[in-house]
Amino acid sequence: MAIKGGYGWESSLRQKPQARTVFQAGARTCSTPEGVDKDSKKGLESQDEVGEETSPFSKPTPRTRRKQAYQDGKGFLTGELVWGKVKGFSWWPGLVMPWKTKSASPGMRRVEWFGDGMFSEIYTESLLTFRTFTKCFCKNSFASLPIYKEAIYQIIELAGERCRKSFPGAKGNREKELKLMLDWASGGFLPSGPEGFAPADAAAHQDSDSATSDYQPPAKRKYLLKNKANAPVITYNRELIRELVKAKGKTIENFCLSCGSSEIEAQHPLFEGGLCLKCKGNFTETLFRYDEDGYQSYCTVCCGGTEVILCGNSSCCRCFCKDCVEILVGPGTFDKLKDIDPWSCYMCKPSQCEGNLKLRPDWSVKVQDFFANNSAMAFEPHRVYPSIPADQRRPIKVLSLFDGIATGYLVLRDLGFKMERYIASEICDDSIAVGMIKHEGKIEYVNDVRTITRKHVAEWGPFDLLIGGSPCNDLSMVNPLRKGLFEGTGRLFFEFYRLLHLLKPKEGDNRPFFWLFENVVFMSGHDKSDICRFLECNPILIDAIKVSPAHRARYFWGNLPGMNRPLATSLDDKVGLQDCLEGGRTAMFEKVRTITTKSNSIRQGKMGSLPVTMNGKEDYLWCTEMEQIFGFPKHYTDVNNMGRAQRQRVLGRSWSVPVIRHLFAPLKDYFECE
Repeated sequence: MAIKGGYGWESSLRQKPQARTVFQAGARTCSTPEGVDKDSKKGLESQDEVGEETSPFSKPTPRTRRKQAYQDGKGFLTGELVWGKVKGFSWWPGLVMPWKTKSASPGMRRVEWFGDGMFSEIYTESLLTFRTFTKCFCKNSFASLPIYKEAIYQIIELAGERCRKSFPGAKGNREKELKLMLDWASGGFLPSGPEGFAPADAAAHQDSDSATSDYQPPAKRKYLLKNKANAPVITYNRELIRELVKAKGKTIENFCLSCGSSEIEAQHPLFEGGLCLKCKGNFTETLFRYDEDGYQSYCTVCCGGTEVILCGNSSCCRCFCKDCVEILVGPGTFDKLKDIDPWSCYMCKPSQCEGNLKLRPDWSVKVQDFFANNSAMAFEPHRVYPSIPADQRRPIKVLSLFDGIATGYLVLRDLGFKMERYIASEICDDSIAVGMIKHEGKIEYVNDVRTITRKHVAEWGPFDLLIGGSPCNDLSMVNPLRKGLFEGTGRLFFEFYRLLHLLKPKEGDNRPFFWLFENVVFMSGHDKSDICRFLECNPILIDAIKVSPAHRARYFWGNLPGMNRPLATSLDDKVGLQDCLEGGRTAMFEKVRTITTKSNSIRQGKMGSLPVTMNGKEDYLWCTEMEQIFGFPKHYTDVNNMGRAQRQRVLGRSWSVPVIRHLFAPLKDYFECE
């Protein structure tokens, strides 16, 4: 069984491409550096050595031995800030430490890693100086791993101290301070440059009892809310839940499953139990967050945890942390699960739920309601338009913003709608080429949405349907440098909002008018609440996994009839990966992770394997197969001599065809169809 963060993870942890795995500081395990023989004593330190080492994380012991200087002429002297490359992981920041024994092996350095305080012996070929920040910094690890985020904070803080650089603009806000730190590091550590944080006196450091005397990183907490690096320590004791639920009149519903608090804000949507206000916010922001290998970043129950066990079902991406399993199911359960391979999780096999961990029978409905109403705002219901008699229906007129590869037009055409006019705003040349060629010039392109004026709307309209999904780059929490709703591409949401108000019928105009806005689920709670406030409604959450072979969880705001009805498959939907593959190719998974614009999103599972085999070898998804996973016809993006990367890029930004068909189908009661 694959365990994340526990002893033995070197061989069992899902491998590259992956987000940096959290080291468990107390587990006394280290990863093997590149170029070091695993069986050699010249590899990592033994467990005993790590246990004896004095570090900021352990009790100091008297030291009398003189630390040895590195004299092999290969650089990376004691006290130097470095990046280290350990096999299977992204570059990690560290500090060169003195060698423990009498003499160091030539070309070998002893490095303490920031964030977790672990030590490795690593060859200089696998080290780079910290000045190569822009080359080694990993955005994905920064976004998905709090321990990596903490490591970056610690090393830049130390670099800043050495350069006498401060960040007063943060005004005590750690997140703001971290952003200023990243800007400083990305800009070349000006004004002093990288020379400013070089060890002041290498020789002095060699003889020092500790090269980290000017820096003492905090010990890693056993449990924290992992969506924020500076999350407060949980003061409630979850271990008391077992005793408290036995009290008269108390049930598991009276306690927060994440922290044990009795101050319940909402029901947990998946398992019997509650969530306090703070944990509800954390749960909302992280439930649909996935690592690069497709598995959840955090525990399904508490959306936290430092050591998790992964579901062995190839179609499942769930994981459960040790704390939740031990406290809610029973002591010793986590160790028992390690021996089960493959292990099906509590979501895939509810019959194994024991103790206080009980899956809700209607969890699929509860999770929809949870995300639909978690903005804590109530709005007036949308205006309901009565159906139009068949003989009075007319062709539909559509304005599509951020149109992509014309998914809206394709779905409306396939549903049989007669379109009087379909005007699309799009700036990507590849996407425009797909729409123009595949739909034979029937789409009118108007380029940048910001150029559409009130005069244009008056000339082109009136419109019956407004659709669009603004870019998610600065909204998605996967992007550590996101600017939010009011900066960067996030501001393009307000172009949709502006045009929505221009297009809405005036008072007394009874013609039906519908609109739909889409964006990612994994955005901050503040951004989501702001979008709800402007659009004056709560979104629904739809994951395309129910009607296609791939996950694609998205929020949809709008006034389309029946948006809240259950998502159901049609006879034409290809819901298994094998249904989408060309002949002679075999699917290794029933379902695949979300396909994005990045090529590594194709890899699946614990070991980062490719989803298809052909002639006994693993293979990537072909473009025609990706098209069918999204619900497009084969060769839909085969235009303009586009290569594989270009085709995946335009597909990765598109909508799932079956989901849009589900949303648009009720409009057949209002507009003329063939």
